[in-house]
Amino acid sequence: MTEKEFRKLKRQELLQLLLTQVQGEKELRLQFEETEARLKELEEGYERLKARLNSKDAQIHKLAGRLNKKDQQIKNLKSDLESLRTDRKIKLREAGSIAEASLKLSGIYEAAQKAADLYLENIERMYGGRKRSAVVQKGEEIEPSERSMNGSRG
Repeated sequence: MTEKEFRKLKRQELLQLLLTQVQGEKELRLQFEETEARLKELEEGYERLKARLNSKDAQIHKLAGRLNKKDQQIKNLKSDLESLRTDRKIKLREAGSIAEASLKLSGIYEAAQKAADLYLENIERMYGGRKRSAVVQKGEEIEPSERSMNGSRG
């Protein structure tokens, strides 16, 4: 409406126009208050949601840290396991050669034992007769354990 048209209006029409404007303003104010209340509710909901998300983020961060530690432990255990497998394979390979060496050594020990037994037997034969005759002359009897000890000394 232009200013000219506005001046041509009568008082009652002006009041009616003013009343319409006031009612429109009241409706707009009421609508604004409702919108503002709804906005406040949404902001509060947003803040609650934000707090919950922050809490969840903290939990996720904590769990991610624990997961990283577990991953590192798994990696270390796999490395240890591989090392043990390698050591075990080496020991199994060496076990065959150790067993063979043991068999060879046992043959050497058996031969050495036979030679030692033969040596002691010869010594006992050589010196056993002399001591018996000396002991019999003194009137003492020699026990078999003394004979082997005396024979190994002489």
